[in-house]
Amino acid sequence: MWTPRIFPLAPMSSDIRALTGICLALPAVFVAGSFVKAPMLLVAVSVCGLYAVVWFWMRPTRFVVMHESFLIEWPLRSTAISSSTIAGVETLDRAAFRRQFGRGGVRVGAGGLWGAFGLLMTSKETFAMYVSRSDAFVLVRRKDDRPLLLTPDQPERFAAALRETLGPRPPSERQ
Repeated sequence: MWTPRIFPLAPMSSDIRALTGICLALPAVFVAGSFVKAPMLLVAVSVCGLYAVVWFWMRPTRFVVMHESFLIEWPLRSTAISSSTIAGVETLDRAAFRRQFGRGGVRVGAGGLWGAFGLLMTSKETFAMYVSRSDAFVLVRRKDDRPLLLTPDQPERFAAALRETLGPRPPSERQ
């Protein structure tokens, strides 16, 4: 019997924690500014609304490895990815990621508040990205869709658990 294995989103790295602190201070700055100009209160409320969207819709809370799939779970939604659609799984540190995909990239989605969620477009590839750290990643290659860049807690254990769901495959297909 297969027992699902749960991997929470990894704790934030210090750089992302610092960016998150700055982002969380912004509404207070806007509220303080509202005493000078009333529209600043509307800006503060709008920013808080955007933060709620990031927290409930864009930032996953955990990754669940199941028998023949894995789930990405957010507070208000989840998505299942079948193991049959996965071409490979590897762990990368920041230096390895930069060597393989370059230093720069364009982020589309949310970034800086609790991590980066959405798309990351590098000169070599575009990733669906759900990261809360900038130093250790799991790259999930998919057969017919863009690769996933994830930061589960215990990335090596997550990658090993996910590889187990892939079953026996020819050596040429393993990563």
